[in-house]
Amino acid sequence: MLKIIRDEAAIRRYQRQFARSFKPFVTEKIPVRLGHPGASAAAKVFWSERLGIWLHAGKTLEGRHWNAFGIGKPKRDALIPITCEINFPTGGIDRRIGGALARDRRGRIFVVHRGRLGGGRKGVGKSLFADHYRGVWEIMEDGDEETTVALIGVLGSPRLARQIAQYIHKIDHIKGAASFRSAQMEMKFETITFRETLMGERYCDLERDKDAECDHGLVVKDLADHLRSLGLKVGNDGFIDLFIADSRGDMTTAFQVKSTPGALSLHAGAAQLLLNSFRCASSPRLVLVIPEQPDNALAEKFKKSNIHILHYVWNQDQAQFPGLRALLGPDASSLPDASRPMCPEG
Repeated sequence: MLKIIRDEAAIRRYQRQFARSFKPFVTEKIPVRLGHPGASAAAKVFWSERLGIWLHAGKTLEGRHWNAFGIGKPKRDALIPITCEINFPTGGIDRRIGGALARDRRGRIFVVHRGRLGGGRKGVGKSLFADHYRGVWEIMEDGDEETTVALIGVLGSPRLARQIAQYIHKIDHIKGAASFRSAQMEMKFETITFRETLMGERYCDLERDKDAECDHGLVVKDLADHLRSLGLKVGNDGFIDLFIADSRGDMTTAFQVKSTPGALSLHAGAAQLLLNSFRCASSPRLVLVIPEQPDNALAEKFKKSNIHILHYVWNQDQAQFPGLRALLGPDASSLPDASRPMCPEG
């Protein structure tokens, strides 16, 4: 279980570390007005072309460290709305503030969120977040209460900025959707798409390596980008992390990503692939995507179950897939090298 951090000096120090994690990604500093026509304030935001988000961070306001985020490059001096805030109390516990910092038993510091979205629109709030957010969930000791929170990332990770950006993009999708249709396995070709909002676990799917689990969505996103760069149609449906579809919309390859290498995690991934494959009209190739090669005994079990293994490695904050071309077969021989870093995400 995580434990919330209350110490004022520690929170101030971690706030600085949180803001610094974006420094390598900043493209431009842009003067804007934050808010809405009825209430706005002059500010300067840091825009990241690669992450596709802007950030206004570090200001202490009404007992909280204010960290505001938005989607898309703003125009100079324009009035821009805030998509999401990940604020931390200046000290102690304040459950009215969505963001918090928490420590696990290994001493790692996590950025977490309670799910208070705000936004001034009907239906946008904590219940919307709990119903539709997919990510990593954990229970946090929250003073005299226990609170279920969404884990965004761990301070000090080279992937924290990407994890936060992915969280902001998910919130943008959630807030912008008026209604959610049930996901369908059989879709027309033109409707198949890859949706970041379907990456991760539901609220009810609650000890695992939470640091590695925060990488799950990044691995899925990087793999989807690689496959799209090869000219392949990819999608996901909330059951299977990622799949390739042919021109008729039939699933040809299903991928399940497990960012934690333990035997139980790999067994769970294999079971997900096998069980979900029964829902398919065709018999897709099944691929388990993992950070380490399994031992020989487990690898033999996967082979007998017709499950292929795709190993990924990290190049700084980017997942690479050295065996992807070989897995896809001769059709990929003339396509770009999928083990190279991808273009900036947006």
